[in-house]
Amino acid sequence: MSDNKKTVLIVGLGLLGGSLGMALRNSSWRRLGWTRRKEIREWALQENVVDATDDDVEQLLATADLTVICLPVPHIIDFIRNHANDWRAGAVVTDIGSVKEVIVNCGESYLRPEGVHFVGSHPMAGTEKSGPAAAFPTLYRNAETLITPIQQTNQAALDIVTHFWRDIGTKTVTIAPREHDLLVAHTSHISHLLALALTQTALDCPEPEQARRYSACATGFRDTSRISSSSPVMWREIIEHNQSAILTAMQEFENHWRRLRATIEKRDFDGLEQEFGNGKELRDNWLKYKNFKKTGAPEWRTYN
Repeated sequence: MSDNKKTVLIVGLGLLGGSLGMALRNSSWRRLGWTRRKEIREWALQENVVDATDDDVEQLLATADLTVICLPVPHIIDFIRNHANDWRAGAVVTDIGSVKEVIVNCGESYLRPEGVHFVGSHPMAGTEKSGPAAAFPTLYRNAETLITPIQQTNQAALDIVTHFWRDIGTKTVTIAPREHDLLVAHTSHISHLLALALTQTALDCPEPEQARRYSACATGFRDTSRISSSSPVMWREIIEHNQSAILTAMQEFENHWRRLRATIEKRDFDGLEQEFGNGKELRDNWLKYKNFKKTGAPEWRTYN
């Protein structure tokens, strides 16, 4: 093994952490991994998800150049608070949490006094599944990682985190933590609430009607309701930590919904057709953008 390899510690080896370890195979990083369950640590070694692990997380933290915390949002916060003294001065810490302001504030409060550099990040990747068995090596390929530095962020640490995410094939976008939370409320978090409401509307009915509903729900329902199979605990925690931004996104959705309802009530079906056309154009443009990114063309603008 090359002596000049930097060491990354992946804390949490579920879908996101396990997939990260797989994506780093044959990379320039030496992979350490830790999770509380011994059997998962053993699985990670056997499946070449990590190069080494240990029962003692403090020992791993002390040797890591970069730590990536792949835990649910409240556990990320607790881990930083409980282990702030265990990193060596100069180490870099990042995370994969779906909300950023509360995590960045925690990192700054607990790690900066210890001389440890925290840089928040959020790879826009995942599935409705969870756990180590759901991990796969291409989860992050062509995804975008939102990185959330603040004015006080150490530039060298920011560069390390940026290059790390680029090393596994993601595109990096910088954005302020609060702006990140409002952005993902509109692009990710609201989608899970809509999928929940759709699933309840279609399937939450008296048992005699349920069989007919089941048989009448086809691929359109399957595709639009897919993410309602995600972890209820995880989404409760995400929304709890991003309440204000999500309420803003929900209000904007309600405005669109009321306009569509009013259009139908007025029997303005020409207007409704125009709304469908607008939606198609918006989504088609997004699909072109995502395909454009996969070609390896220049990166999209950054958020500042």
